[in-house]
Amino acid sequence: MDNITIVNLVPKFLDFYEKASVNGVGEQERWELWKEHYHFAAVPPGEKGLKVARELLNNAWEKYGEHISNIEKVKLDQEELQQFLSKVKTLLGYKNSIELTLVYFVGGFENNAFVAPTNSGGIALCLPVEGGPSLITLAHELTHVVHAKTSTFNGQWERTIAATILQEGLATHISKYIVPGHRNEDYIVMQEGWLHSCEGKREEIFSGIYPYLEDSSSETVYKFTMGNGTTNIEREAYFVGWEIVGRLLAEGKTFQEIASVKESDMAKYIRQVLLDYNYIDTSNN
Repeated sequence: MDNITIVNLVPKFLDFYEKASVNGVGEQERWELWKEHYHFAAVPPGEKGLKVARELLNNAWEKYGEHISNIEKVKLDQEELQQFLSKVKTLLGYKNSIELTLVYFVGGFENNAFVAPTNSGGIALCLPVEGGPSLITLAHELTHVVHAKTSTFNGQWERTIAATILQEGLATHISKYIVPGHRNEDYIVMQEGWLHSCEGKREEIFSGIYPYLEDSSSETVYKFTMGNGTTNIEREAYFVGWEIVGRLLAEGKTFQEIASVKESDMAKYIRQVLLDYNYIDTSNN
Protein backbone atom coordinates (compact mmCIF):
# COMPACT_ATOMS: atom_id res chain seq x y z
CA MET A 1 0.00 0.00 0.00
CA ASP A 2 1.31 3.44 -0.90
CA ASN A 3 2.11 5.83 1.96
CA ILE A 4 0.88 9.36 1.22
CA THR A 5 1.53 12.28 3.58
CA ILE A 6 -0.27 15.58 2.96
CA VAL A 7 1.32 18.94 3.75
CA ASN A 8 -1.04 21.90 3.42
CA LEU A 9 0.70 25.26 2.90
CA VAL A 10 -2.54 27.15 2.24
CA PRO A 11 -2.86 28.36 5.89
CA LYS A 12 0.67 29.83 5.68
CA PHE A 13 -0.27 31.66 2.50
CA LEU A 14 -3.49 32.97 4.06
CA ASP A 15 -1.51 34.25 7.05
CA PHE A 16 0.84 36.08 4.70
CA TYR A 17 -2.05 37.41 2.61
CA GLU A 18 -3.82 38.82 5.67
CA LYS A 19 -0.69 40.65 6.79
CA ALA A 20 0.14 41.94 3.31
CA SER A 21 -3.41 43.16 2.64
CA VAL A 22 -3.29 45.79 5.36
CA ASN A 23 -3.67 49.35 4.04
CA GLY A 24 -0.34 51.04 3.47
CA VAL A 25 1.68 47.89 2.76
CA GLY A 26 3.74 48.58 -0.35
CA GLU A 27 5.36 46.22 -2.86
CA GLN A 28 8.70 46.00 -1.00
CA GLU A 29 7.12 45.36 2.39
CA ARG A 30 4.79 42.78 0.80
CA TRP A 31 7.81 40.95 -0.60
CA GLU A 32 9.49 40.95 2.83
CA LEU A 33 6.31 39.57 4.39
CA TRP A 34 6.17 36.86 1.71
CA LYS A 35 9.73 35.77 2.50
CA GLU A 36 9.06 35.78 6.25
CA HIS A 37 5.65 34.11 6.38
CA TYR A 38 5.29 32.00 3.23
CA HIS A 39 8.40 31.66 1.04
CA PHE A 40 7.20 28.94 -1.31
CA ALA A 41 7.02 29.09 -5.10
CA ALA A 42 7.45 26.84 -8.13
CA VAL A 43 10.79 28.31 -9.15
CA PRO A 44 14.41 27.14 -9.48
CA PRO A 45 16.60 27.37 -6.39
CA GLY A 46 18.83 30.38 -5.76
CA GLU A 47 18.70 34.10 -6.49
CA LYS A 48 17.29 33.64 -9.97
CA GLY A 49 14.41 31.67 -8.51
CA LEU A 50 13.72 34.38 -5.92
CA LYS A 51 13.60 36.98 -8.69
CA VAL A 52 11.01 34.90 -10.56
CA ALA A 53 9.04 34.36 -7.32
CA ARG A 54 8.86 38.10 -6.74
CA GLU A 55 7.62 38.69 -10.29
CA LEU A 56 4.99 35.97 -9.86
CA LEU A 57 3.82 37.54 -6.60
CA ASN A 58 3.56 41.01 -8.12
CA ASN A 59 1.70 39.76 -11.17
CA ALA A 60 -0.71 37.63 -9.13
CA TRP A 61 -1.39 40.01 -6.25
CA GLU A 62 -4.56 41.64 -7.56
CA LYS A 63 -5.87 38.30 -8.79
CA TYR A 64 -5.56 36.74 -5.34
CA GLY A 65 -8.34 39.01 -4.09
CA GLU A 66 -10.70 37.60 -6.71
CA HIS A 67 -9.94 33.99 -5.73
CA ILE A 68 -9.25 34.18 -1.99
CA SER A 69 -12.62 32.70 -0.96
CA ASN A 70 -12.01 29.66 -3.19
CA ILE A 71 -8.45 29.32 -1.90
CA GLU A 72 -9.79 29.22 1.66
CA LYS A 73 -12.11 26.32 0.74
CA VAL A 74 -9.56 24.13 -1.04
CA LYS A 75 -9.74 20.44 -0.17
CA LEU A 76 -7.88 17.57 -1.78
CA ASP A 77 -9.54 14.24 -2.54
CA GLN A 78 -7.04 11.71 -1.19
CA GLU A 79 -9.02 8.76 -2.55
CA GLU A 80 -8.87 10.21 -6.06
CA LEU A 81 -5.15 10.80 -5.61
CA GLN A 82 -4.62 7.13 -4.73
CA GLN A 83 -6.70 6.00 -7.72
CA PHE A 84 -4.65 8.09 -10.12
CA LEU A 85 -1.39 6.91 -8.58
CA SER A 86 -2.48 3.28 -9.01
CA LYS A 87 -3.34 3.89 -12.67
CA VAL A 88 0.04 5.47 -13.37
CA LYS A 89 1.91 2.66 -11.60
CA THR A 90 0.07 0.09 -13.70
CA LEU A 91 0.87 1.90 -16.97
CA LEU A 92 4.56 2.21 -16.07
CA GLY A 93 4.81 -1.31 -14.69
CA TYR A 94 5.84 -0.32 -11.17
CA LYS A 95 4.61 -2.66 -8.45
CA ASN A 96 6.35 -1.48 -5.29
CA SER A 97 4.74 0.82 -2.76
CA ILE A 98 5.56 4.51 -2.96
CA GLU A 99 6.15 6.95 -0.13
CA LEU A 100 4.91 10.32 -1.28
CA THR A 101 4.59 13.70 0.38
CA LEU A 102 1.87 15.75 -1.28
CA VAL A 103 2.33 19.48 -0.79
CA TYR A 104 -0.42 21.74 -1.92
CA PHE A 105 0.38 25.43 -2.12
CA VAL A 106 -0.76 28.75 -3.53
CA GLY A 107 1.25 29.76 -6.57
CA GLY A 108 1.02 32.68 -8.96
CA PHE A 109 -1.65 31.33 -11.34
CA GLU A 110 1.08 29.96 -13.60
CA ASN A 111 -0.16 26.39 -12.99
CA ASN A 112 3.34 25.09 -12.38
CA ALA A 113 3.19 21.89 -10.36
CA PHE A 114 6.49 20.13 -9.71
CA VAL A 115 8.20 17.16 -8.10
CA ALA A 116 11.16 17.62 -5.76
CA PRO A 117 13.27 15.49 -3.40
CA THR A 118 12.60 15.77 0.33
CA ASN A 119 15.26 16.20 3.00
CA SER A 120 14.68 12.58 4.06
CA GLY A 121 15.36 11.25 0.56
CA GLY A 122 11.74 10.80 -0.43
CA ILE A 123 9.63 12.47 -3.10
CA ALA A 124 7.42 15.52 -2.73
CA LEU A 125 4.67 16.31 -5.23
CA CYS A 126 3.83 20.00 -5.07
CA LEU A 127 0.45 21.03 -6.52
CA PRO A 128 -0.79 24.63 -6.88
CA VAL A 129 -4.40 25.18 -5.83
CA GLU A 130 -5.09 28.86 -6.53
CA GLY A 131 -6.77 28.09 -9.85
CA GLY A 132 -8.67 25.06 -8.60
CA PRO A 133 -7.73 21.36 -8.83
CA SER A 134 -6.68 19.91 -12.21
CA LEU A 135 -6.89 16.18 -12.92
CA ILE A 136 -4.57 16.64 -15.91
CA THR A 137 -1.94 18.20 -13.66
CA LEU A 138 -2.41 15.47 -11.07
CA ALA A 139 -1.88 12.70 -13.66
CA HIS A 140 1.11 14.54 -15.14
CA GLU A 141 2.91 15.03 -11.84
CA LEU A 142 2.16 11.53 -10.54
CA THR A 143 3.79 10.24 -13.72
CA HIS A 144 6.95 12.11 -12.71
CA VAL A 145 6.78 10.49 -9.28
CA VAL A 146 6.52 6.94 -10.61
CA HIS A 147 8.91 7.59 -13.51
CA ALA A 148 11.52 8.65 -10.97
CA LYS A 149 11.33 5.11 -9.60
CA THR A 150 11.40 3.24 -12.92
CA SER A 151 14.26 5.32 -14.34
CA THR A 152 16.20 5.74 -11.06
CA PHE A 153 15.90 9.50 -11.56
CA ASN A 154 17.43 11.54 -8.72
CA GLY A 155 14.68 14.18 -8.68
CA GLN A 156 17.01 17.19 -8.64
CA TRP A 157 16.25 20.43 -10.50
CA GLU A 158 19.49 20.12 -12.45
CA ARG A 159 18.95 17.20 -14.83
CA THR A 160 20.00 16.78 -18.42
CA ILE A 161 17.89 18.26 -21.19
CA ALA A 162 17.47 14.72 -22.56
CA ALA A 163 16.00 13.64 -19.21
CA THR A 164 13.70 16.65 -19.23
CA ILE A 165 12.51 15.80 -22.75
CA LEU A 166 11.72 12.19 -21.89
CA GLN A 167 10.12 12.99 -18.54
CA GLU A 168 7.85 15.71 -19.85
CA GLY A 169 6.95 13.80 -22.99
CA LEU A 170 5.94 10.75 -20.98
CA ALA A 171 3.97 12.81 -18.45
CA THR A 172 2.03 14.74 -21.09
CA HIS A 173 0.98 11.58 -22.92
CA ILE A 174 0.13 9.69 -19.72
CA SER A 175 -2.13 12.55 -18.65
CA LYS A 176 -3.82 12.47 -22.06
CA TYR A 177 -4.37 8.73 -21.69
CA ILE A 178 -5.80 8.96 -18.16
CA VAL A 179 -7.81 12.17 -18.65
CA PRO A 180 -8.89 12.08 -22.31
CA GLY A 181 -11.02 14.53 -24.26
CA HIS A 182 -9.10 17.80 -23.95
CA ARG A 183 -7.09 19.93 -26.38
CA ASN A 184 -3.47 18.88 -26.83
CA GLU A 185 -2.35 22.23 -25.40
CA ASP A 186 -4.17 21.40 -22.18
CA TYR A 187 -1.91 18.42 -21.61
CA ILE A 188 1.17 20.62 -21.95
CA VAL A 189 -0.51 23.38 -19.93
CA MET A 190 0.03 26.02 -22.57
CA GLN A 191 -2.09 28.71 -24.12
CA GLU A 192 -4.04 28.56 -27.34
CA GLY A 193 -1.75 28.71 -30.36
CA TRP A 194 1.43 27.53 -28.61
CA LEU A 195 1.45 24.07 -30.17
CA HIS A 196 0.80 25.50 -33.63
CA SER A 197 3.72 27.91 -33.18
CA CYS A 198 6.01 25.04 -32.18
CA GLU A 199 4.90 22.92 -35.12
CA GLY A 200 5.71 25.80 -37.44
CA LYS A 201 9.28 25.82 -36.12
CA ARG A 202 9.67 22.07 -35.58
CA GLU A 203 12.97 21.74 -37.45
CA GLU A 204 14.51 24.78 -35.77
CA ILE A 205 13.42 23.64 -32.31
CA PHE A 206 14.86 20.15 -32.72
CA SER A 207 18.09 21.45 -34.24
CA GLY A 208 18.44 24.06 -31.50
CA ILE A 209 17.95 21.67 -28.59
CA TYR A 210 20.08 18.83 -30.00
CA PRO A 211 23.49 20.17 -28.83
CA TYR A 212 22.18 20.54 -25.27
CA LEU A 213 20.98 16.97 -24.65
CA GLU A 214 23.69 16.23 -22.06
CA ASP A 215 23.67 19.72 -20.52
CA SER A 216 22.31 19.75 -16.95
CA SER A 217 23.13 23.29 -15.84
CA SER A 218 20.39 25.23 -14.08
CA GLU A 219 20.63 27.96 -16.72
CA THR A 220 20.06 25.52 -19.59
CA VAL A 221 17.23 23.67 -17.85
CA TYR A 222 15.54 27.02 -17.27
CA LYS A 223 16.12 28.03 -20.90
CA PHE A 224 14.22 25.04 -22.31
CA THR A 225 11.52 24.72 -19.65
CA MET A 226 10.54 28.13 -18.32
CA GLY A 227 12.53 30.28 -20.75
CA ASN A 228 12.29 30.86 -24.50
CA GLY A 229 14.67 28.21 -25.84
CA THR A 230 16.49 28.89 -29.09
CA THR A 231 13.49 30.02 -31.16
CA ASN A 232 11.92 32.45 -28.67
CA ILE A 233 9.16 29.96 -27.80
CA GLU A 234 8.44 28.86 -24.24
CA ARG A 235 8.88 25.27 -23.06
CA GLU A 236 10.63 23.89 -26.13
CA ALA A 237 11.65 20.78 -24.15
CA TYR A 238 7.96 20.03 -23.58
CA PHE A 239 7.25 20.23 -27.30
CA VAL A 240 10.18 17.96 -28.16
CA GLY A 241 9.07 15.49 -25.49
CA TRP A 242 5.46 15.60 -26.72
CA GLU A 243 6.59 14.89 -30.28
CA ILE A 244 9.11 12.16 -29.48
CA VAL A 245 6.98 10.17 -27.03
CA GLY A 246 3.98 10.50 -29.33
CA ARG A 247 6.06 9.08 -32.16
CA LEU A 248 7.38 6.23 -30.01
CA LEU A 249 3.84 5.29 -28.96
CA ALA A 250 2.67 5.42 -32.56
CA GLU A 251 5.52 3.08 -33.51
CA GLY A 252 4.34 0.51 -30.94
CA LYS A 253 6.38 1.33 -27.85
CA THR A 254 4.51 1.06 -24.55
CA PHE A 255 4.52 3.53 -21.68
CA GLN A 256 6.33 0.93 -19.61
CA GLU A 257 9.10 0.48 -22.18
CA ILE A 258 9.68 4.22 -22.44
CA ALA A 259 9.65 4.63 -18.66
CA SER A 260 12.24 1.88 -18.23
CA VAL A 261 15.04 3.94 -19.81
CA LYS A 262 17.47 4.77 -17.01
CA GLU A 263 18.43 8.37 -16.37
CA SER A 264 22.08 7.65 -17.20
CA ASP A 265 21.03 6.39 -20.65
CA MET A 266 18.54 9.11 -21.56
CA ALA A 267 20.89 11.36 -23.55
CA LYS A 268 22.00 8.45 -25.71
CA TYR A 269 18.42 7.22 -26.07
CA ILE A 270 16.99 10.61 -27.10
CA ARG A 271 19.85 11.25 -29.51
CA GLN A 272 19.22 7.93 -31.21
CA VAL A 273 15.48 8.57 -31.47
CA LEU A 274 16.11 11.98 -33.02
CA LEU A 275 18.39 10.42 -35.60
CA ASP A 276 16.26 7.33 -36.29
CA TYR A 277 13.14 9.37 -37.01
CA ASN A 278 14.99 12.06 -38.98
CA TYR A 279 14.24 14.89 -36.58
CA ILE A 280 17.85 15.99 -37.06
CA ASP A 281 19.35 16.63 -40.49
CA THR A 282 22.81 15.06 -40.58
CA SER A 283 23.33 15.39 -44.33
CA ASN A 284 25.74 18.30 -43.89
CA ASN A 285 27.79 16.63 -41.13
